[in-house]
Amino acid sequence: MNNIKLLKGWHMPEYDTHYEKMMKEIDGKWEYQADTRKFALSFVKNWNLALDIGGNIGFWSEELCNKFKKVWAFEPHPLNIECYRKNMKNYSNWQLEEVALSDHQEENATLFASPDESGNVSLVSDGVENGSSHRKLQSEQLSKLHTDVKKLDDYLSEFEGQNIDFIKVDVQAHEKEIVYGGLELLKNHNAVLCLELPLRNDAERKYHNDVENKLRSIGYIRQGNMRKETIFTK
Repeated sequence: MNNIKLLKGWHMPEYDTHYEKMMKEIDGKWEYQADTRKFALSFVKNWNLALDIGGNIGFWSEELCNKFKKVWAFEPHPLNIECYRKNMKNYSNWQLEEVALSDHQEENATLFASPDESGNVSLVSDGVENGSSHRKLQSEQLSKLHTDVKKLDDYLSEFEGQNIDFIKVDVQAHEKEIVYGGLELLKNHNAVLCLELPLRNDAERKYHNDVENKLRSIGYIRQGNMRKETIFTK
């Protein structure tokens, strides 16, 4: 399709101009956030099930499929979903949920998206407007789509009897809501958490601290961060 391009081995939306500048070549393959994944996965002790929340086009899922027995990804943007499926076609140990996650259930919720970064998608417009560290978008620049919304706790029965060992969440300023909507599931598993929680200003620091305090109440400890991503373990 003419709305998808193949760039450095990755299918991605034609409009995306972000990843070409941000990918790095490692051992002959172009990767995004490889050093952050290496840091996050260094805390993992078991390799059963991983959740990739904000699956985008599959940058994280591909490596997770190489390391874990099974990967469940969550991605609501239709074009990202199409690219994800193309990029993951050589793997069979994954499942993709075409929904957004939050602290509530909702049908036909508004999904905001950047005009030039396929990974800059969120249920909150502010998360997209401030998603880049290099420039701020204006609300009129955002496109609007619609998606169904679920809670992570809605999947309690799906994961019963399984061991979730790693959860990555990168959803542009909606990480706290996903944590709040998944507290029962988080209590039931000993997953390493990798959450995008930037600390660029007072508002982001407060948001980060709210998440840290809530996670501490169920036994999680902050282990450190690399750029925007913070790691928590029990």
